[in-house]
Amino acid sequence: MSRRTERVGKLLLRAIGEVVIEKLADPRIDSARTTITHVEVGEDLLRAKVYVSILGDETEQRAGLNALRGAAGCIKAMVKERVRLRQIPRLEFLADTHFKEVLGTLQAISKAMSELEDKSNQHVSNEGDTE
Repeated sequence: MSRRTERVGKLLLRAIGEVVIEKLADPRIDSARTTITHVEVGEDLLRAKVYVSILGDETEQRAGLNALRGAAGCIKAMVKERVRLRQIPRLEFLADTHFKEVLGTLQAISKAMSELEDKSNQHVSNEGDTE
C-alpha cells in the first residue's frame, strides 16, 4: 500500500463512516451497531474495499452488509459531496472477520480465567474442610 492509497483510504474511512451514521435511512443498517473498520484502496484508485463490522446475530449482519452493498452507489455519491478527489473509487463492502476473531479469543480467555478461578476456589475450600 502506497502512502497515497493509505491517505485516500483514511479519508474515505472517515467520510463513509459519517455517511453511514448521519445519512442512511435503511432500517437494516443500524448505525449504532455498524462500524467501518478500514478501507483498502487499489493502487489505481478505482476500487476500494470497505471492511465493515456489524454487531448482532448472523441474520442481522448479513442483512446489514447486503443493505450497504445495495446502497454502495448512493454512499459513493454522498461521499463525493464530502471529499475532494478527482474520482471516488467504486466501493465494495466486505465483512471484517478480524473483529469477530478477536472477540472470540477474548471470550475464550475470559472463560478459561473463570474456570481457573473456580478451581482455585474449590481447592481453597477443600483445604479448609480438612482442618
